[in-house]
Amino acid sequence: MQSFSFDFRDPVFTLAEWSISLQVITLENVYGLDPDRATLHDDGDSWTLACDRLRWAGQQEPAPGHLTLHARRGPGERLRIAIQASAPGRVRAVKLLLRGLPPLTALDVFDEETPVPPEGLLETYPNRRQLPLLCARRPDHVLIGVRSEDPHCRAKRFAIVQETMGPLAGTTTLECIHEEDARRFDTRIEVPEWVIDAGVAADAFRAEQLAYEEGALGLVPWEDRADVPAWAREIGLCLTLHGMHWTGAIFNTYDQMLEAIRFVTDRIDGRHVLAYLPGWEGRYYWQYGDYRPEPRLGGAEGFARLCAGARERGVRVMPMFGANCANAWHPGFHTFGPSSYMKSATRNVFHGNQPDWDTSRAHDTGWQAWLNPGAPAWQAELARQILRLVDDYRLDAVFLDTVEVWVNDPDFNLREGYRQLVDRLRAGRPDLLVTGEDWWDGLLPIFPIFQRSARWRRVPEWVGRYARIIGHICDGDPSRGSAGVFEAGYAPYEPLPDRPLYIPTVAFVDGTLAHAQPAIEAEIERARRRFA
Repeated sequence: MQSFSFDFRDPVFTLAEWSISLQVITLENVYGLDPDRATLHDDGDSWTLACDRLRWAGQQEPAPGHLTLHARRGPGERLRIAIQASAPGRVRAVKLLLRGLPPLTALDVFDEETPVPPEGLLETYPNRRQLPLLCARRPDHVLIGVRSEDPHCRAKRFAIVQETMGPLAGTTTLECIHEEDARRFDTRIEVPEWVIDAGVAADAFRAEQLAYEEGALGLVPWEDRADVPAWAREIGLCLTLHGMHWTGAIFNTYDQMLEAIRFVTDRIDGRHVLAYLPGWEGRYYWQYGDYRPEPRLGGAEGFARLCAGARERGVRVMPMFGANCANAWHPGFHTFGPSSYMKSATRNVFHGNQPDWDTSRAHDTGWQAWLNPGAPAWQAELARQILRLVDDYRLDAVFLDTVEVWVNDPDFNLREGYRQLVDRLRAGRPDLLVTGEDWWDGLLPIFPIFQRSARWRRVPEWVGRYARIIGHICDGDPSRGSAGVFEAGYAPYEPLPDRPLYIPTVAFVDGTLAHAQPAIEAEIERARRRFA
């Protein structure tokens, strides 16, 4: 994490027990407040800070612009802070700096301490932090809490840095950064309320944020969700039936998938079983953007036989689709891809993960294009392909891969795009279940079930108020720890925790059914107990 090589000389203002500074960051520079043009009005339990000129280059040069801050106190050390600002160029972000603090230790999403390295700690929402909230512990064990009440799920960043220059050298600063939706960059910005407090309890502070989001974002408890079909509430076991690896290696043909389904449903009522199909369409990821049954797995007839056979047993089938990824080398890519590339706020083309699919150790995946589901051409094409398959094969569920990926795209908002895509898929199909890979608060109202690995990335229990979790495809199968189509290749077999949040999941690759029946039977028994 980088810092300035000089004292930026931001003026410091005192609001009750808090010392603060402010910066306005445009697309071309960063500005502080002019201390000679700033006034702070103190009403005891509220404050108004007004500044009608900015300065840049560490106070060396003046610039037109303004900033107004309104703060109110209570109870205790709590402050609610709202900010409006303008600048000479388009404003990207406004930074609120809490200054003069003692050393801090951050808490992660499980309220476990994360040491701050010498160069500082950066936490980003939504890509690393699933709520726009940070708690940090002082040496006296008092917790500082910071959260943003933003109804639009815009980017937030939190940084804990030690001051190395100027009069505050040796103290700690907590930076709270709000970034505007890149589609709305303008010379003026209005920052939603920051809530800062000391002496908080982490679980209670988080509960306040969730209560706000239940109203502002439409978070709905699992029991009340309208996007969970009645049949999906009966699911107690997920079978991850791996199809074809990126290289073309086959783990299960469609007939072998059906064999696994029949084995399981000889032991548990099929209405409790969800069949999840990664790599069903052919070479995993390589085939993304051109979805159809794969000839080497059994073709259209084999896939129809799988779907019909599962349906006869009461099992629901859920193929995987790439929500934001497609092979740019497919012949039809030019019709929807070039206008749909995912981009950063300053229009760098986003390239996402770059798995070592071919083990060349080059991680060179230029064919793997990342597309914005909010872009009309990609959204329409993806919905067309999915709905054709849903209707042709009477599919009950759809899994959308990598929905957790987010950038502040200046053309189309990703979260809005996911909402539009899901609404498009479910229009006139109230019994269609649409699930996604990974969660953050803005996705919880859109997807009721997520894929997540308890070993790879744990899930806090409070998520179970809103959603359910199936096992991630990175989880190893119970016969040899094969990760199937997933790029990691291997992971020791480890069942999901036996808690209501998780739906028991077992992966099937080649040989699983023959060599791991005791583990399969154990997961079936866990599922059976859920409906005892």
